[in-house]
Amino acid sequence: MTRRGIILAVLCLALPAVGLAQASKASETEIIRKLLAEEAAARVDMPLGGEGVEVSERGEINESKLKKQIQKNGLSIQAGRVVRVTNVEFGSKNIDIELDHGGKEKKRLTDHLQVSVGGASTPGPQQSSAPKANGSKISLSFSSKVPPDLTFDQLQQLLVPVLDFTKKTIVSTNIDALPPEFKEAVLAREAVIGMDQDTVLLAMGIPDRKTLEKVNGVEQEEWQYNGRGVKKTFVTFENNIVVGVREY
Repeated sequence: MTRRGIILAVLCLALPAVGLAQASKASETEIIRKLLAEEAAARVDMPLGGEGVEVSERGEINESKLKKQIQKNGLSIQAGRVVRVTNVEFGSKNIDIELDHGGKEKKRLTDHLQVSVGGASTPGPQQSSAPKANGSKISLSFSSKVPPDLTFDQLQQLLVPVLDFTKKTIVSTNIDALPPEFKEAVLAREAVIGMDQDTVLLAMGIPDRKTLEKVNGVEQEEWQYNGRGVKKTFVTFENNIVVGVREY
């Protein structure tokens, strides 16, 4: 074979690979565009931490690992809670879907900044631009490589064992009607004084425990949310309105 023939043969072999790479990239871009900010209800309990929930392309959840992660790091997302996709990352054999900013604290952009004052360097302001970790993630694994022609609809079907995309939060339609301070708290998944019970449910979901008692003759209802490890949040109501929020 002539030198020209060898070059043409090499080019012909390379073209399918180039086309495959382009198709894969186009598929990834389309999925990320449609999946980011998408909402769904969790079908299973999910842990804090970087591991999250592992599910295979056959719909099999790694139950033993999931249980160990919840015991180790605490429950982050309770089954039934509506979550939002905040990041999507493609690997060669897996797709990681971050929910509600993930279950691992992100470093603050100002952690390593210093401000020079009069020739001396002092630490910069410790204001965080990273959302508080109160979510989790799903790691969808494939037996070989992620299909290069995977579609958004196909991915949704693969996630059915862990997410129900038919259920949406009323945050999308009702949050704009909330006062600014409540709107901010709901988006941060937090309860603040003055909220009613419906707004707390919107922000934090169903509590792990409810108790009723009388304090100085006034009936109070307390909702308990179990967080990471031994951390717990207690929300106290009087006449359906939050009068106290405590964390331990």
